[in-house]
Amino acid sequence: MSLDPHWFSTVYGLLFMVGQVLSAMSLVIVTLALFGEHKPLLDVTRPSVVHDLGKLMLAFIMLWAYLNLSQFLIIWSGNLPEEIPWYLARLHGGWQYLALLLVIFHFLLPFLLLLSRDLKRHARLLALVAGGVLVMRLVDLFWLVAPNLQGGHGEHAQHGLSVHWLDFVVPIGMGGLWIAAFARELAGRPLLPLGEPELTEFIDTPVHAGH
Repeated sequence: MSLDPHWFSTVYGLLFMVGQVLSAMSLVIVTLALFGEHKPLLDVTRPSVVHDLGKLMLAFIMLWAYLNLSQFLIIWSGNLPEEIPWYLARLHGGWQYLALLLVIFHFLLPFLLLLSRDLKRHARLLALVAGGVLVMRLVDLFWLVAPNLQGGHGEHAQHGLSVHWLDFVVPIGMGGLWIAAFARELAGRPLLPLGEPELTEFIDTPVHAGH
């Protein structure tokens, strides 16, 4: 939001935080699917656990969509000259197609898929949905940031959509460095909480009893 000093929204901060939580939740699910078939996560990666993670991701997807819709409706109904240019810049010149992609692949498709109980209890299928959400999180951030960087600010930010090769290379490069650091830390730390009595009880519970 600071890229456009003339625009403000009381919803934006919470919307950004929910998006980051959704990114973290998606990463947790992908990580669990990658390592859940090996010790020690094998003992806890049960359908009931995967199901709970799927329900949490569904909840944050719905909250992200609700906050986006709330912000849009408030600004659209207010129709104030200091607020509407932000959306005008993102709903014209090709940017509206990215907005449509976000509606379909960041909300509608994951929402419909996560309504399935069977999918939410299958780690690999849930990880595919989570991976798709992570990709759309990058698209969402690009849609939020790039119009101001490419076309000025406020009412002057209504330029057509253009994509630079750095828009692909920078996320891959920075993401690769972050994943390498994450993997290094993951390898040097216990994957399960040590000394947690409820964890011991959970592991000792038969799978059929814990569903």
